[in-house]
Amino acid sequence: MEKFLGKFKYFETWSVLRALAWTDNAIWNYLKETIETWWLVKDEVVVAIFNVFLQTVEPSDVLLLDWVLRKMWQTQAICKEMQKVGREFVVLHFDLQDDIAYERLASRIVCWKCGNNSYGWNIGWICENCGWELVRRSDDLNIQSVKTRMASFHKETEPCVKWLEENGWLVHIDANRWVDEIFQDVLKYVK
Repeated sequence: MEKFLGKFKYFETWSVLRALAWTDNAIWNYLKETIETWWLVKDEVVVAIFNVFLQTVEPSDVLLLDWVLRKMWQTQAICKEMQKVGREFVVLHFDLQDDIAYERLASRIVCWKCGNNSYGWNIGWICENCGWELVRRSDDLNIQSVKTRMASFHKETEPCVKWLEENGWLVHIDANRWVDEIFQDVLKYVK
């Protein structure tokens, strides 16, 4: 990610939601309850937050969006907003087998301050970006939460992938490989 800092206006759904959850307010209460009950954040909330982001950028800014298009209504609404403001875009989809996804989720550790993801079993690791302690996400620790998220992906997100592909906006990236190999493919599309 450091390679792209300053070149793009970056929007990552989970980071924005995490930042909103730092303050005890109505949004925090909703997000806390949603996470604790293993449900996903409502489409309307994600699209509204994205639209606020879209209003904060200049037409000349290049955007890098991370994990925004999860459900059909969300996907179509966000693509429509991008078209409405005249933005060309491409969606990179990282194709990954379920068993590898489960394995990666089981070993993921994350920095709650800056959002940096890492992998390993040592929960005492320190984030190389900001120095905070890396921890396991509660939704990765709970097997029911992981199953709910994977089932949601197959039911809700896979049709979006097909729709994006039919509209010529999708690029498939094989994510069943080492990170360095995947990153080289990403560089072909993110300039």
